[in-house]
Amino acid sequence: MKVAIVHNQFSDGGGMEAYMAALIRGFLAAGDEVHIHTYEVDRVLAGRLPCTVHKSNLFYLPRRWKKYFFLRRCNRHFDRNAYDLSLGLTRTFAPDIAVIGGIHPASAAARPGSSHFLRRFHDRIETGLEGAMFAKVPRILAHSRAIAGEITAYYGNTDAGKISVLYPPIDTDFFRPLQKNECIAAQEQYGIDPAKMSLLFPSLGHRRKGLEQLLAAFRRLNPDRFELLIAGERVRGFSDFPGSARYLGYIENLSELYAAVDYTVLPSYYEPFGLAVVESLHCCTPVLVTREVGAAELLTPDEGVVLDDNSPETLMGAIKRLEKKTVQPGFVQRHGLSLGQHIAQLKALAQ
Repeated sequence: MKVAIVHNQFSDGGGMEAYMAALIRGFLAAGDEVHIHTYEVDRVLAGRLPCTVHKSNLFYLPRRWKKYFFLRRCNRHFDRNAYDLSLGLTRTFAPDIAVIGGIHPASAAARPGSSHFLRRFHDRIETGLEGAMFAKVPRILAHSRAIAGEITAYYGNTDAGKISVLYPPIDTDFFRPLQKNECIAAQEQYGIDPAKMSLLFPSLGHRRKGLEQLLAAFRRLNPDRFELLIAGERVRGFSDFPGSARYLGYIENLSELYAAVDYTVLPSYYEPFGLAVVESLHCCTPVLVTREVGAAELLTPDEGVVLDDNSPETLMGAIKRLEKKTVQPGFVQRHGLSLGQHIAQLKALAQ
């Protein structure tokens, strides 16, 4: 099968970039021919994933405007008939299927604090592009039931009949449970005290994911009993950093870190899915999340705690009540979230 994937950047980054890399690996493993349409390319990553890259040269434009011109170019010139299956991971109606990991108005509404007028200006552009995409794209694939509901709530003229829900997969070759001796080695590597309750906060968007509230909760927790590990983007602009919290930097192999801690925590204001939740559960580590995290739809009480809000008081109370436990192996298989299953389901949608 000849497959096209359209996205703003072909690089390491957030959830959609990780999803894109997983798709490429999955299609290649299935013997498919993969073409990437983008305007920004990480050559190191592209060298690891043998596919054909079609790069739009927009070097003369400011960062945000690059995306807008790229989307305009896709909408006018991308030919979906040249491929057996084409997927859009950005706000374009040109491919066969628009894959939606979140919608802009919901994200903007959940943004802490007031927005500068330039931010509001760009919000209007993003929302306009998104509305055109939902109106014109043949099929819509939402990464959670919550996202599917948001699409029809914010864009009432969208045909609900063309929306399908398919949770994103994880790469089980990369993420895996660890043996006990491997867990001990990982705890030693990251300086995790097994006598404490350790929580991992993996994030590339700290404010949206509730780090400020989490830090406030940890300032009121006993540092001899609880510790917070932060992985991902640099921690900047957060005052009064508690001594029980540590920033580990950007970690390539989160699999070991998931398995080494007691819980993964994601107290987001808005998290359309939250791939870190599934990754953690596959590594047999339970989670603490808010109801705003789409992956909460999948959880049972044995797998995680779901909070109604992310206030410091709510977080502190929940963390105090946590008990050390492990998740039953096989979470990904139970929910059909393996990469091979996901690729097969995408191909079925194209029939």
